[in-house]
Amino acid sequence: MPSRDPMKTRIKTKALEPEQPFDWLALWALSLAFAAMVLAAIAYFTIGDKIGASSILAGAATIIAIALHASRPPAHE
Repeated sequence: MPSRDPMKTRIKTKALEPEQPFDWLALWALSLAFAAMVLAAIAYFTIGDKIGASSILAGAATIIAIALHASRPPAHE
């Protein structure tokens, strides 16, 4: 009586989760905000320029708001 080789089972692969894209715009916004805080602190604590410090912070916040408003959110699939 002829014998058959056992059937090969298929290797089951684990489903890999897709990598989420890194949001570089958020990192840019945080670094710009940190730089603005440092510049505003220098302006305020060295020469006491309250208007200059608030202008630096308001300008950075405006730039960040425009950039975040104009961008699209990262694609999450």
